[in-house]
Amino acid sequence: MDELALELDSRRRIYDAVCKYPGTHLREIGRTVNLSPNLVDYHLLYLEKRELVYSLQDGLYKRYFPKDVIGEGRHRDLIDAPDKCIVSLLRQRMPFRITLLLLKNGPMTHGRMVERIRKSPSTVSHHLDKLMKAGVVSKNEGKSEFAISSPAKIERILLQFNPQPANLTEGFLEIWDDLVL
Repeated sequence: MDELALELDSRRRIYDAVCKYPGTHLREIGRTVNLSPNLVDYHLLYLEKRELVYSLQDGLYKRYFPKDVIGEGRHRDLIDAPDKCIVSLLRQRMPFRITLLLLKNGPMTHGRMVERIRKSPSTVSHHLDKLMKAGVVSKNEGKSEFAISSPAKIERILLQFNPQPANLTEGFLEIWDDLVL
């Protein structure tokens, strides 16, 4: 580990946030460490050049992960490569919400999900498509139901998943309350 690269307090806080909340994007990191997006961007580029973090493009967002080899180093990377796209997807509110709904209730039709989530059918469809492309959700054509493809795998990822403080924690509680109804 390049300790000199982490000597600056703000850079260390950014690095620690990436390690604690892998798969977060620049603005989330900025909110977590209470720094401007421009400053966070500068330090993330610095950390990437020194191979302490790396990024994956997720649509419009660049998501950051610690570079340590799985199981080694000061901040172990707990998420293996194929699961990183799933973690990135679950950092988004609607895919996370749909995933929790299906884990809790089992297979559901599109219409039932729309009722439970209280979003438009097109919004639910859009996010279901993203979840199916990532292999999180599959569709049973015979029953027109959607289900989690590999519940054990998704539960394992969610156990390693650390929601952001404040805004995501509040969002998680709101989603959980909606799903418990």
